[in-house]
Amino acid sequence: MNKPSKPIPDDEVGDGRGPIPSDEEVEAWLVRNRDAINESLIEARRELAEGKGAIWDTDEILGDLRAEFEKARKG
Repeated sequence: MNKPSKPIPDDEVGDGRGPIPSDEEVEAWLVRNRDAINESLIEARRELAEGKGAIWDTDEILGDLRAEFEKARKG
């Protein structure tokens, strides 16, 4: 007879991301990475100003999400 498995807590789901960080851990990460985050935002804004960035089409994004949802629901 097979032994029933134990439910996996939400913070230990095997999605490769590990446990969900606490608010304090998130804040500490933001403090450690503030300069890199700000530099990335500056670069992204510059690229948008130069016309290098693509404008997101909300309808297209929602359509993609709906298609993925239907695929997952049927599969």
